[in-house]
Amino acid sequence: MFPQPEAFIDALALVFSFQTLLWTMIGVTIGVGIGAIPGLSASSGVALMLPLSFQLGIAPALGLLIGIYKGAEFGGSIAAISFATPGTPAAAATVYDGYKLTERGKGRKAVLTALYASVTGDTLGSLLTIFVAPALVLVALKFGPSERFWLVVLALTLLASLGGRHFAKGMLAAAIGLFLATIGTDPISASPRMTFGLFWLEDGIYLPSLMIGLFAVSRMIEDAVDLLKERAKSMAQTVDVEAFSKGFDKNDGLTFREFLTCKKEVFLGFCIGSFVGMMPGLGGTAAAFISYGVAKQASPEKKIGTGVIEGVAAAEAGNSATVGPALVPLLAFGIPGSITAALIGGALTYHGAIPSPRMFELFPHVVYSLFLILIFANFINLGIGRLFAFVYVRLAQVPKPMLIPAIIMIAIVGTYSIRGNIYDVGIMLFFGVVGFVLRRLGIPDAPLIITFLISPLAESSLRRALLITDYNWMEALFDSGLSIGLFIATIVFSFVFVRMRKRENFSAD
Repeated sequence: MFPQPEAFIDALALVFSFQTLLWTMIGVTIGVGIGAIPGLSASSGVALMLPLSFQLGIAPALGLLIGIYKGAEFGGSIAAISFATPGTPAAAATVYDGYKLTERGKGRKAVLTALYASVTGDTLGSLLTIFVAPALVLVALKFGPSERFWLVVLALTLLASLGGRHFAKGMLAAAIGLFLATIGTDPISASPRMTFGLFWLEDGIYLPSLMIGLFAVSRMIEDAVDLLKERAKSMAQTVDVEAFSKGFDKNDGLTFREFLTCKKEVFLGFCIGSFVGMMPGLGGTAAAFISYGVAKQASPEKKIGTGVIEGVAAAEAGNSATVGPALVPLLAFGIPGSITAALIGGALTYHGAIPSPRMFELFPHVVYSLFLILIFANFINLGIGRLFAFVYVRLAQVPKPMLIPAIIMIAIVGTYSIRGNIYDVGIMLFFGVVGFVLRRLGIPDAPLIITFLISPLAESSLRRALLITDYNWMEALFDSGLSIGLFIATIVFSFVFVRMRKRENFSAD
């Protein structure tokens, strides 16, 4: 399967074309800006730009979306360091040391540490992805329909368990995603199902409408409600320019020798972030906090938590190292490891390269292009971050009353522009309200969207297994030792997570 020299040469031509390079730069630029604005996230940015990616070739589209993903992971640290307000949830751990450094006039040093640690952790994680994904594909190709079905069920169990504080709420979100995936036309009988007599649902829920509504519009509705109720501290943020200037001394940069003192923390962040990135539902926020906590315990003499660059490096290397590994389960099994990976998977599907083990065989040039962009986008992130990081600080001051209508308008125009269908806009706005309600009820959105994406894989695998065994359910579900093992693992994990949640609730009481 690998290597394929001709496909690699084709990928080089695709990636290092002017169009792909330009859109990757645009993606990183947008991503850093989105990350620097509190309340937005990598998934919000990728969802908003998804309609635009459909108008591009597959390589420029990957450059745009991966660039946003990588840029936002670093960009979140800018607001965290400058104003103690993380731009993205993944940057929350950066606040502890980052803002203390700013208060001591070392904000520039903290931002540069975040940039270098982020790029280093991301690059190492991307290299690991390039080696691990093809190896897992060889394993995935040995899976039959029964094994693929139970793998999806196990993945959903892990996602529901790890993606939120309450196992039951995670499973509820997965159930909603499963229900939404059944709306449309039955793939076997070609008859409408769950359409409620509405002709515009016969093709199912349109993926961009669902994603933009859940990840962009819902957050803006939440911000608008907070603004109206005046529950936020200061939705239209103002910054003391004199205090800001004192926090960012232009003469206080970061030397290479100073950054080398963080090598242990960066390596820990890379190891932990890469592992966490491959686990469905955890993501950059968990990776950052775990990396920060482990680094603090591993080096007590560095006094992490008191305002040192090592704390910033551990958190930022941890959250950025998840970017590449989150794509590993997507490429190997067709199961996204994070919300943003699911969005990228949706873009690949739209362009005809459906994520699955056979993607390496059918679309090797796309896989090579993705791998090259994963590496090359880091250098663009480094350059843009180095040149404009301190300009992006000002984006955190954009008043929410200006930002909210602008983003909702972008969402409406982007959704309508894909197919010119007004019903797509209505579905998008509907799921914006649904996403807002789910968030207020504490129901995670990751299990919903990932279940929606992989339910067709589970359904097709189960139906194929039933056809092969002449509808013998026992043979279809348990036709091998691996199928039985995956089934047992699903039961064990479910039991363990339920017991863990009960114990946590009992301790809290």
